[in-house]
Amino acid sequence: MVINKHKDIIINKYSNYDEDNRLVRNRGHNLEYLTTMHYIQKFLKPGHKILEIGAATGRYSITLAKMGYDVTAVDLTPNHVEIMKAKKHNMENFKCMVADALDLGMFEDKTFDMVLNLGPMYHLFNKKDKQQAVNETIRVAKKGGICMFAYIPCASIMTGFGLLHNGAAHLNKLMDKAGRFKDVPDEVFNCFYIEDFKKLLAKTNTKYITNVATDGIAYVMRDYLEQLSEEGYQTYLKWHFITCERPDQQGYSAHLLYICKKK
Repeated sequence: MVINKHKDIIINKYSNYDEDNRLVRNRGHNLEYLTTMHYIQKFLKPGHKILEIGAATGRYSITLAKMGYDVTAVDLTPNHVEIMKAKKHNMENFKCMVADALDLGMFEDKTFDMVLNLGPMYHLFNKKDKQQAVNETIRVAKKGGICMFAYIPCASIMTGFGLLHNGAAHLNKLMDKAGRFKDVPDEVFNCFYIEDFKKLLAKTNTKYITNVATDGIAYVMRDYLEQLSEEGYQTYLKWHFITCERPDQQGYSAHLLYICKKK
């Protein structure tokens, strides 16, 4: 059994955080949800069986279950799982449980048509654990199954924490000569350069499909998004969906989504 040695830090973070409303709090946050759902639905087919790892309070999983898919959701934080259970009602096609992304031993190999890893990669602080989470995600996917990994680019830490929250001076202590930030568990979140994340998948039995800027610059421009008329916002959404796979839109996105297919 592989155990996340830092799980208490993660559980404490999310036990005192309103994750349930984060993705609907405003247009800037909601864009991450809309974009991720857009790509999930792009690859889903009727009858697909889905696993979401790090499902939080089930914003994606429960929506997908309501659409009729067979969905299993796991999360490291017990409070999140209790919230999902309360939302479940009588949906027989939805299951949820506490589990660690580093050990999905309760699931057999090649079980799911789609595996969503939409949070665990934010909170792993050494290369071994990161690779283990990637390998477990791929292991439980069927041949030809789609795997999606959400991760945070380094620029998101600087723009989000460094600029918006006046933490740039603190980040100077964590930054190397290439502008990467050290993996420090007490900081709760980690980050990647795009090329470094791709290296985690380079030797796996997967085929790269695309990399997506799920919220683009919207996270740091959310006040401006709120000022747009509905027509203006819909125009922005249209532009975002057209351009979110472009490399020049990805670096400053608050979140990125790596999508691949298991060979």
